[in-house]
Amino acid sequence: MSLDDLNLRCNVNSLHIKHHLFCVLMVLTLIFVGNVNAIEQMRLWHKVDIDSYQGTFVCLGDLTGDEQVDFLLYREGPQTTPGFMAAVAHNGNMLWELGDRTLAEHQPDGIWKEPALRGIAFIYDFDGNGKSEVVTEFWKDNRPMLYILEGATGRVLYEKESPLSLKVRGGRRSRCHPVGRVAFLHGRNKAPSIVLKYGASNFVPCYAAALNDELEVLWELSGSEHSMGHVPTVGDVDMDGWDEIILGTLFVDEEGKVLWEKKVERHADCTVIADVHPSEGQEVLISICSTGPAFCMSANGEMLWEKTRKDVPHGQGIWVRNFIDEEPGAEAIILRSGHVGDFITVKGSDGTQLAAFRHTKNYKGYPDFPCVVNWKKNGEQSLWIPIDRTVVDGYGRVVADLGKHETLVKELLQWGETKSHIAVQAFAVDLCGDEREEVVLYQPYNGQAILIFTQEDSDGKRKPYIHERDAYNIRSYF
Repeated sequence: MSLDDLNLRCNVNSLHIKHHLFCVLMVLTLIFVGNVNAIEQMRLWHKVDIDSYQGTFVCLGDLTGDEQVDFLLYREGPQTTPGFMAAVAHNGNMLWELGDRTLAEHQPDGIWKEPALRGIAFIYDFDGNGKSEVVTEFWKDNRPMLYILEGATGRVLYEKESPLSLKVRGGRRSRCHPVGRVAFLHGRNKAPSIVLKYGASNFVPCYAAALNDELEVLWELSGSEHSMGHVPTVGDVDMDGWDEIILGTLFVDEEGKVLWEKKVERHADCTVIADVHPSEGQEVLISICSTGPAFCMSANGEMLWEKTRKDVPHGQGIWVRNFIDEEPGAEAIILRSGHVGDFITVKGSDGTQLAAFRHTKNYKGYPDFPCVVNWKKNGEQSLWIPIDRTVVDGYGRVVADLGKHETLVKELLQWGETKSHIAVQAFAVDLCGDEREEVVLYQPYNGQAILIFTQEDSDGKRKPYIHERDAYNIRSYF
């Protein structure tokens, strides 16, 4: 072979190599572009200016009876009760105010000087007349008082002293803010009841009470150490038409009778009631603070499966829905690492791990409380990750983000990355367009607006508001 032939062959081979490299680069580019294009940009559908009530907790409900979502805003006062409250219509108009208008910010709580947490405040139509009421608690004459207010006007309908003792309040203990739940303790054809408990966290006595729709106490219950966790979960576990309550790791029936208790070293950070297993009735999923683990219990208290402490060293949160459509049954996403952003996705039926993912924007940022959202068209649910400002699937892949609205949301909601300055909180509710849900964004310590986002292809047409359980039995304590 001559030198010229050799040079020609080398040049040809070089061209072939360059061609192959170009093809590989093109394929990688197409994959990358395809992935970018697969991330939907969320569309801003509605904005409510709450600058006059900056830094307030937000509750949703139809206060005026016009089938539109309205907002209950409040700041926590000095004795772990709301100190100021305002009702705001869907268009931003103020409906009524209650309490101390000069209270400029939440009063802190806890032995660690934690930020104030949600107290008792939620919206529900208790008498079934089509007009919502507000259940809340206020400080009056040196006593914590419970109120049921007329939703449209704030007029007091019922008033009783709270059964939640003053002795455990006042900022000397952690998580002594009471929380409330709507529970159908006597079936769906009777007026619902109200379940109250402290948002207990190690230093608060485990105590709960149930009241009727006129604030009369039905029963009271004290638990063992660590047995009542943070936020109670209400649901018809045995499928008899009457709700039961999971108070951390203590499971009680409609009469306050303890059905079973799962003994643990620390309290439950999060609980879920869902049908994930072939066993009779629904199941109870529990994730344990600080030490882990996470486990799934049957209606009669039988352990169905458990993720070990290695799998879940600090079970900060747990959510159950259809997060991976190609997998049969429901899946559970578990925030496994406490106050940093490690998640795993497991089969609801047996706990087998299917995926693992992390916060993408700030792994060390305080993970606060994601929420489930029905964002996609195929019946597969997603999870809003507040610290990332994204909607993700069961594999942690980003489905939608704020896109060009990121700067606006930052300006109006002023999110942070710590417990005292948390990220963007959300409710998922169906407000417009098709059967998918919108994401209602707020920030409870600094927010100046409520922002509602929908899908890019939504027609944006308003639909009658339906008050769903996650809107009134709020799963976050921020």
